[in-house]
Amino acid sequence: MNRIFLILSLLLIVAVGVAYYVLGGFKTADVKLETTAQPVFVAGKYFEGPAGSEAFGDLTREAYEIRTSGKINGTFGNIFYNDPASSSEAARVFVGLIVDDTTSQKLPAGYRYRVFPAGQRVLHSAIEASYLVAPGKLYTGIKSTAKEQSLTLQNIYLERFPTTGPVEVWAVVK
Repeated sequence: MNRIFLILSLLLIVAVGVAYYVLGGFKTADVKLETTAQPVFVAGKYFEGPAGSEAFGDLTREAYEIRTSGKINGTFGNIFYNDPASSSEAARVFVGLIVDDTTSQKLPAGYRYRVFPAGQRVLHSAIEASYLVAPGKLYTGIKSTAKEQSLTLQNIYLERFPTTGPVEVWAVVK
């Protein structure tokens, strides 16, 4: 009986390891210091409150539904106005979709545009991984690179979660 539990436990551990590998959990983020060449437009809604709240989840689901229904063509993205790692109790975030321009699409009711301006010095972090593991890897890479290069972060972050391709975060540097 103990042998069966041991074998089942080992199989479960291997399965979890394989799933983590497939999701990109063993990859590291590529982080570069750069200057944004053009503005990034985000269509969405502002949220302030606990990041784990139902209201935050509702905004995220709404943005997903708007994108999948074709009301707005864009890529899911957020602009955080404080550190996402420490914002579980008091997130300040603009949740929505990154769009190519502000003139070709009609916004749904309650949606507004926000701009992540061009000409900012940023740490740009990217990784080919699932959105389930990518944020932790991206923010860890940004913070360690900022520490290594003696850079101070301004606590403004742009997140981009495309359907395919690398997940990205831009962190504004002072």
